Amino acid sequence: MKKILHAALITLASILLFSCKSTDVPEEPQEKTEPVVQEVKEPETPAPVDDEFSRSTQEVSITVEEFNADKKAILDIIKELSYVMQDRDYNKWLTYIEPESVTYWSNPNNLKQASKRLPVKGMKLANLNDYFTFVFVPSRKGREVDEIRYISLESVKAVQNTDEQDIVYYNFVRENGKWMVRLPPNAN
Repeated sequence: MKKILHAALITLASILLFSCKSTDVPEEPQEKTEPVVQEVKEPETPAPVDDEFSRSTQEVSITVEEFNADKKAILDIIKELSYVMQDRDYNKWLTYIEPESVTYWSNPNNLKQASKRLPVKGMKLANLNDYFTFVFVPSRKGREVDEIRYISLESVKAVQNTDEQDIVYYNFVRENGKWMVRLPPNAN
């Protein structure tokens, strides 16, 4: 057994010795050549990385990184809003709504017009809190948003993508670098 082990060690040492390059032998000088620099133009718009990116960015020129950052920010807001709706926290909800929408939906004439379209006949929206309680929350309860669609670099729809169509559950606008919910106005 000792002889086999000794022979194996000698064989291994021989292999290692012959496979290593000696540092004592100077290398032959090689000719210096200048590297060839090839200019590569960056594409002005990124190549679509997947179907969602293609569907989402038809209206804008945006990088994949910007798209991913915006989508993450918007989906995070929607997740936060789901807790707000679950808790029926109207005051917290207001912090996510753009000021223009708050002004529009605080107008009694706009609330009156929206009341006519409610599924429960005779129900009247008296204020923005009613809009939150009877329109905003029920229309989004149990819904799932999985993609976004750019209208412009400052306006995005959050949608559920189906084979037939996109179902829009939220509209977002960027104000001072922050995404806020835009409540759609009454249809004329």
